[in-house]
Amino acid sequence: MVWQPRTEEERAYYSVPKPAPSLLAQLLHTPVPAGDPTWGRASLPRAPDEARTRATHGHRDGKVRFGSTDGEWVAYQIWEPSHKANDRETDLVFCHGINDYGGKFAVHADKFLDEGYRVIVPDLPGHGRSTGIHVYNPEMEALADAVYAVIQDVALQDSKLVQEAGGSYTQTRKVFVAGQSLGGFTATLTCLKYGAPVDTSLPSASNASFRPTLSGGMFLCPMLAIAPDSRPSYLVELVARGLASIAGPLPFASANKGKNSEDPSVEEQFDQDPQTYSGKLRIATGLAVLSAVTDINTKLSHLRVPFLLCHGTGDRVTSHKGSERLLREAESEDKELKLYPDYQHILLRVGKDEKDDVRRQTVLNDMLDWLKRH
Repeated sequence: MVWQPRTEEERAYYSVPKPAPSLLAQLLHTPVPAGDPTWGRASLPRAPDEARTRATHGHRDGKVRFGSTDGEWVAYQIWEPSHKANDRETDLVFCHGINDYGGKFAVHADKFLDEGYRVIVPDLPGHGRSTGIHVYNPEMEALADAVYAVIQDVALQDSKLVQEAGGSYTQTRKVFVAGQSLGGFTATLTCLKYGAPVDTSLPSASNASFRPTLSGGMFLCPMLAIAPDSRPSYLVELVARGLASIAGPLPFASANKGKNSEDPSVEEQFDQDPQTYSGKLRIATGLAVLSAVTDINTKLSHLRVPFLLCHGTGDRVTSHKGSERLLREAESEDKELKLYPDYQHILLRVGKDEKDDVRRQTVLNDMLDWLKRH
């Protein structure tokens, strides 16, 4: 084992066991503990960096109803800028990758909070404190719909605060949607579906029919093309399709395991985190990923909002060729691609020391620079 917790706080957090419902309960879609649609994830403690950000910044938690029943929701956190006087009236909505959770972005958030940006981190459906079997996502398009539902809900809650103070509300904050890997795909699809400019006048806070305007997106190693190292074999895909109708939640494929970083300690820490999913890719989720990648590539030309792409040429999970294709085909007149030679999939890998952290800081600085220009 390469990675070990360094502080008492980390040792306490990483010693918490992951929820471990039986395979039968998952196949039968029977939540464990009974009556908890998050399958035990909502009761887990916050990660140390996440707890620190919440302790040092204004924050609020939200849940927006989402899905076919009243018992489904998407959870999110809002972290306020470090200095209210420096508020840029701009929101950065960051979408995490597969198997992860929104609060993980806390380790990078100060870069943006200190510059006056408000940061919003949703837990995608089936992840973190949102409802659903852990990382069971049979419909990828639902991820974009969930993120936009969060953006709507935040605007509605902002509206209520303004109305309570005796004012009226019209959207004035810019909203940028960012994400990495599956989150990069989700951010791209959100901007594709909801990026068209519309009237931003906000009706009564009880009416969610309005469409907040999206100002642009930042897509890190987006899942627009699967790297050959991570694509399942034809035989595995064939067997998965045969089992999908009866065993969609079944963990089945290794997918990106062991291919995320040149540093093995990254995955060791990830696997020990009680809020992450460290099992194999579920059948329905894997098939949905393959279908979604094919589908989104037929729509790339319709992306018209400003955007920044960041991708490492050494990525063994999502190919940078997908980002290059998006740059070519998108109709947006304001688009940029940053290719990082030999960087692997986790662009925001926290370095072991200042020198080792240069790569992460380079990507974060590129993101911040782009935001400031927009």
